[in-house]
Amino acid sequence: MASSSARWFDGLRFSSLFWRPPQDPEQRKAQTAAYVEFFGQFTSEQFPEDIAELIRNRYPSKEQRLFDDVLAMFVLHHPEHGHAVVLPIISCIIDGTLVYDRSCPPFASFISLVCPSSEAYQLLQNEYSEQWALACGEILRILTHYNRPIYKVEQQSTQTDRAKRLSTEMESSNVPFAQPERKPLRPLSPWITDILLAAPLAIRSDYFRWCSGVMGKYAAGELKPPTTG
Repeated sequence: MASSSARWFDGLRFSSLFWRPPQDPEQRKAQTAAYVEFFGQFTSEQFPEDIAELIRNRYPSKEQRLFDDVLAMFVLHHPEHGHAVVLPIISCIIDGTLVYDRSCPPFASFISLVCPSSEAYQLLQNEYSEQWALACGEILRILTHYNRPIYKVEQQSTQTDRAKRLSTEMESSNVPFAQPERKPLRPLSPWITDILLAAPLAIRSDYFRWCSGVMGKYAAGELKPPTTG
């Protein structure tokens, strides 16, 4: 394991990983594959913390970088480590650091990965069709597992209004204290919906079959909740 003074990803901060992707498709494919292979050498116990730090330092940003494609392709090649990549992104959405936009990074790369009309899909069907389906399902299951409702309290009245109302309600014991309205919000639903709309019918069918069988559970094993601190 790398020491705290020299970590495996320190040298990547100024590398082509965080440059705009090459315009040439073959060069882009080669560079993405090289970084995916490089990441794969460091999938130790420390990997989730390392990749989370890279993700937190990268987003939010609307500038497309090669890193966006590498994240999605890494999940394709290593679906067993998919949660290590997706959970930090989910954390950023939940704590409000990152706002979902299907056309912005990193979401566009994940949606493109499952889209049948994309170059990535066409390129991978010959070699990785089964692995590709597994990766798509893994992303959808992780998003669904953590798409828990977040309750936000609607505060439309001022502090003075609330004080007056409380005083009035305390004078009449028959009138219960009015609780602020709590509205549920599921922040991951748009991402799940856009992936399902982009995915072919077989992926959608597998996903809804999974939902009907194990909704509320996660068949692939124990997952740690995303951190929001």
